[in-house]
Amino acid sequence: MDEIVGFVNGTILTMDPRMPQCEAILVRGDTIAARASRDQVREICEGEGGRIYDLAGATLLPGFHDCHVHMMGTGLNSLGIDLYDCSSVSEVLSKLAEAAAASPPEHWLLGKGLDESRLAEGRPPTMAELDGIAPHHPVYLVDRGWHYTIVNSRAFQRLALSPDLPGIRRTAGEINGRLHEEANALAKGRFFAALDQAQREAAFRFTASEAVKKGITTIHAMEGGTLFSDSDIPCLLNLKGQLPVRVILYWATEDLDAIKEAGLPRMGGDILLDGSIGSRTAAFPEPYSDDPTTSGVLYYSHERVTELIENAHREGVQIAFHAIGEKAITQALDCFEAVLARYPKTDHRHRIEHFGFPAQRDIERAARLGIVISTQPSFAYLRGGPGTVYNTRLGTQRERRGYPLRAFLDAGIVVGGGSDSDVTPMDPLLGIHAAVNPPYPGQKVTVEEALAMFTREAAKIAFQEQQTGTIEEGKLADLVIIDQNPLLTAAPSLKDITVLATMKGGKWVYKKG
Repeated sequence: MDEIVGFVNGTILTMDPRMPQCEAILVRGDTIAARASRDQVREICEGEGGRIYDLAGATLLPGFHDCHVHMMGTGLNSLGIDLYDCSSVSEVLSKLAEAAAASPPEHWLLGKGLDESRLAEGRPPTMAELDGIAPHHPVYLVDRGWHYTIVNSRAFQRLALSPDLPGIRRTAGEINGRLHEEANALAKGRFFAALDQAQREAAFRFTASEAVKKGITTIHAMEGGTLFSDSDIPCLLNLKGQLPVRVILYWATEDLDAIKEAGLPRMGGDILLDGSIGSRTAAFPEPYSDDPTTSGVLYYSHERVTELIENAHREGVQIAFHAIGEKAITQALDCFEAVLARYPKTDHRHRIEHFGFPAQRDIERAARLGIVISTQPSFAYLRGGPGTVYNTRLGTQRERRGYPLRAFLDAGIVVGGGSDSDVTPMDPLLGIHAAVNPPYPGQKVTVEEALAMFTREAAKIAFQEQQTGTIEEGKLADLVIIDQNPLLTAAPSLKDITVLATMKGGKWVYKKG
């Protein structure tokens, strides 16, 4: 017999525009059975042997979605050496030397969160510097956005990298340890492929356990492909039913046959059309303000992007691409437009991840084409504004146009919110805070709009709106309880709201304390 639970004595924000709030709800088994009055819910629970959950003034919402998480990367990084707060190359080297002294020879040293824009030298450590402090350990340092890596000589040898690979950077003709493009992809593939099954499962379980602490009940997982390893995919597919969150897999492969064989209705996510702002590889029409020798990189030809879209579209498979810079966004939309002109379909929901620095014409074009957006409000909040890395890299005028959420919503685009964990923390309340408190006020959205990005609209961009995203009869009982009503919380304090409990399918998966 299904368990019955009634929720009363709190604020219930349904995220259903037809009934934004209700007095009480009834959960039967894994499903929301009713939205009703407190007395009605109490009567049903008393008559059928159900339990009453007293919210005691807390606020109940649909469970949060995070629309862009690297589950494997987030889990592995929990085991790595955190370099994000380092302010100089010497501080990075000191942390690595300490780890080397505590590790046996040949043990991999994995450094995470490296952000060269935070280092006084404005560059990462070199291969020679890493060799100096860890001559007997392979060292593998990951850029904060996973768009390049730094290795020492021992890691270069262990990964069996050819010196002639495209993407191997040099200084005065000598390999400096920095790997981009093909070299980066190959190194990552070999590094992650060396993990055993237990390590993979531990990484996925860690990420899921951290997610529910933040009220997340659904993750859009960006796995495999050039950023990570396709070896992770069967592990996650086998494991996801055991996790405390729902996992919507976006496999970043170009192999449509593999997608169909796995029975997946979607593909891509992090098929990278360009790179990142931090590494100056996000593609723009104009050069970077702090390095006029580059305007970023387009990783794919127009013809190849069009081919990928057409193949997926004709099979009814949703496809998603990573595009941050204006030039990459334009490329994506040019290719989507060409395919949709040949094969019209009104509800394809093809996605662009990030959509960071679009021209206004491309915002309007995305809306017209029915493209949905998965974006990260915390990017601009944490890295934008005067004096920040975005500002330095792009200049004030261009940087002010970054992640314009207000313009997205005004154009009528369906926008889901995420973190790109662990580029920014997997924390929807931080994302909601960031959307309401952006570095430039003209880009802000309302609290209700921000909540929708992480609930109702997030469900839509993965075709999940019939199951989750709002509190309605017949939908899954994926719920989060928080200690304050965000609609009544002062905007600067939204990030301080606390998650008290998380329920997935009628079962508690997290309770604070």
